[in-house]
Amino acid sequence: MKTISSMKQCQFCGSSFGERRCYFCEKTCCTSCMTDDHSRCKQCFIQKRKLGISQILKKNKILLGFIGFLWFYTVYPGPFIPGFDPMFYWISLVAAILIMIPICLMLFFWSLNPPASDIKKTKD
Repeated sequence: MKTISSMKQCQFCGSSFGERRCYFCEKTCCTSCMTDDHSRCKQCFIQKRKLGISQILKKNKILLGFIGFLWFYTVYPGPFIPGFDPMFYWISLVAAILIMIPICLMLFFWSLNPPASDIKKTKD
């Protein structure tokens, strides 16, 4: 448990209990300045702030790296292996598109409502 001296000051109301960080604006907040789900501060909730493309990519870089590795390992080398039927190229393209559809949807909806695992208390 943190002591009061190690907590930061809330950037909205000025209290010394700023132990959480807003997922959208990255400002330190106390629990009274956060919404009930502890994902965003009340200012971001009122303004209906969303994450930008660069923030989404930055917050999900490990997941995107893993997906890129899977795509590179399974779909990419297919057209370079000699002796395959030309239809295999179209199948590879369809597989790549089908992989990207749920990933894009997932990143879009995470920009609106972040998963609970990404919401953290501040660490010193």
